Amino acid sequence: MTWVVTWTGTVDHDWIDELDHVNFLKYQQVADLASLDIWKNAKGEQAGSLEFVMTETYVRYVRELRLGMPVEVNSVLLALDNKRFQLLHHIKSGGELMCSVETLNLCFDSQSRKVANFNEDITGHFASWPAPPLDAKSSLSITRKRDAW
Repeated sequence: MTWVVTWTGTVDHDWIDELDHVNFLKYQQVADLASLDIWKNAKGEQAGSLEFVMTETYVRYVRELRLGMPVEVNSVLLALDNKRFQLLHHIKSGGELMCSVETLNLCFDSQSRKVANFNEDITGHFASWPAPPLDAKSSLSITRKRDAW
């Protein structure tokens, strides 16, 4: 039950907007880079057409990142089924939580343009992830909500 470091970097000049802040979209882009790295590792070296798309996201900004600050993304796999996976990313600097980004993601075949089930490699990779720690609180749910239909 632990967080996995999935991305590291440093706040650079191109992250800063005209108000001298890290643009809010940059936090989401950093989380997306962590998700892409997780997917790349899950897919392995295969050249198949399986990809993923983010279908839902929840972002909570806690503290401001500033120019030159180190950034580390810690991630957990909250839930999955045969074609979806739910991630929680904590964007940190100096051990402090700066932002959390939770995503629901869907596997699809980029050639057929249809939803696809995970293959054996992807299923095996996600099965190797540790259980989420107790401090990994979820705001989204991988289950369908009947009242949303």
